[in-house]
Amino acid sequence: MLRERIKEHCGRSAEILTLRRAPVFGSTLFVADCMRHGRLVRMLGSIDRATGRIMEQSAMDLLRSERLVFVYERLMMAAFALAPEPRSALLLGLGGGAMSRHLAAYLPECEVTVVEREPVVRAIARRYFHVTRPVVMADAGEVVAAARRAFDVVLVDLYDARGAAATRRRFWKDCLKALTPNGALGINWAEFVGASRMQNETRAIASAIGRSFFLSERVLRPNVIQLVPTERSFSMPLFPARLKRFADAHNLPREDRDILRRNDVLSRNPLIARA
Repeated sequence: MLRERIKEHCGRSAEILTLRRAPVFGSTLFVADCMRHGRLVRMLGSIDRATGRIMEQSAMDLLRSERLVFVYERLMMAAFALAPEPRSALLLGLGGGAMSRHLAAYLPECEVTVVEREPVVRAIARRYFHVTRPVVMADAGEVVAAARRAFDVVLVDLYDARGAAATRRRFWKDCLKALTPNGALGINWAEFVGASRMQNETRAIASAIGRSFFLSERVLRPNVIQLVPTERSFSMPLFPARLKRFADAHNLPREDRDILRRNDVLSRNPLIARA
């Protein structure tokens, strides 16, 4: 029954490579090779055994494993443009290792620390998604609480079967303390999190850190990325020039360079504004 539901979602020609229960994640994870927008990709997804609900967690282009498949991942990558010299990064949430592979290809000088709490996710990423770098198996909140000015960029992409993973009350303040003075925080907000939860978290971020801005797809908005620069003199109008300089310096692919042509830079979270 689960395999049939996955075939319905991914296409009848999809090849299901594995189904694994993930107790910490709280659901069953699957890996399937399928077509997306004319390209063969390897999908990491979760499926709820009771409802059959499927959530796409990560994807890897099988012809270009370093490529970012999802738009929201390219928007998160923009956080690196806010740090003058991104030499260290903390990725909270492994998934299929998409950001880890992308950074290895385009920012090889950046020392990347990846944190994950579900052993099954790490095992799947190693076997099916070319993840070879070490993965810190720990709670994300504990990791940022122990870090002090250790990272130029922190990316928060913490989801499980229930949606956005719960964070401790001091989580966002700890994220700020984990950043270097001119660092940047990038946060993935998925639409299904709900406006009320996002509003509460956004207020907590504003209280802990202050200003931020948002990147969002212009038409469909399944995910919105919140970017929080710690540089005191930074203002939102500076972002396009910063992004261009960063893209040129690191020879980023066109998909990364052109995000502002098809996405909006906003002062408010549109998922909250339209609720």
